[in-house]
Amino acid sequence: MGFWAGYWATLKSRDIEEPIDVWVHRPLAYLIARAAMPTPISPNAITVISILFGLGAGVCFVWPFPWHVQVGGVLLFWSAVWDCADGQLARMRGTASTFGRMLDGVADLVVSVAGMGGAAYLVWREYHDPWWFGAIALSLAILTIYTGSSHTASYDMYKNLFLRMTKPGYQEAEDYETAAQRRDEEPPKGVVGHVAWALYLYYLREQRARLQRFDPALPSFAALPPYSPELAERYRERALPMMRLWRGLFGFGSLVFAVSLFCLFDAVALYLLLRLVGLNAFYFFYMRPRQRRLTRELIEEGVLPRRVEATG
Repeated sequence: MGFWAGYWATLKSRDIEEPIDVWVHRPLAYLIARAAMPTPISPNAITVISILFGLGAGVCFVWPFPWHVQVGGVLLFWSAVWDCADGQLARMRGTASTFGRMLDGVADLVVSVAGMGGAAYLVWREYHDPWWFGAIALSLAILTIYTGSSHTASYDMYKNLFLRMTKPGYQEAEDYETAAQRRDEEPPKGVVGHVAWALYLYYLREQRARLQRFDPALPSFAALPPYSPELAERYRERALPMMRLWRGLFGFGSLVFAVSLFCLFDAVALYLLLRLVGLNAFYFFYMRPRQRRLTRELIEEGVLPRRVEATG
């Protein structure tokens, strides 16, 4: 298999892959995965390296050595590259695992906290005098980070829903209750296992809470019908236009790349402001009503089931 043929085979689906990942992060990640292929290096080890790059970026943001913001941006960029490489290596080897997918989600959470937390500190340090102005700037930065996490959680949810409905045998999507039951049936071992499970369940719980407010009619993964070619075709035709918007603007790769880029110009505060005003306006005033309408229409057409609320 040629280089590019092998590369395209490592992607999940072009329908849901972020453009910045397809054309920037994943080609570099593919080089890492190809180099690791004949070695004992596991996808989980690559995930840990991604986390270390992200933590290093956070340290650079708060440690004021020369060009520390630019160095932090470069480390954050490479964190995204290594984050892509773990899944590509697993697909090349055919060794994708439930724990590996869970650890990958935990890595995104840790890197987000480290990188975006460091970005908030940069805003505070730049605008802290007078203190009240710094407090306002820091509050706006934290609000941007919180809403930004809703953006990426929404993309992740609709991405998994899209794959669950259109890709036969797709098993990566799960609800909080399903994951908690799996954890109880196979208790984690060691400190790393317990920490990973705690963070993963926290992420699923927060994702569900936010999506219930964003799109109340959206059914759980457990309630979805079995895969069928007919439903897959109908769902893809109706949902793909929205997925193009989700993957292009609201994914984790897009967030990390934009922060890294603005770091090169030491303009993190400007990026956070643009995201707070522009992307939030698009998310809440365009994406939310359009996505809610689409979900209701898919339910009325029988493509998606109606949401059943728990009782008792």
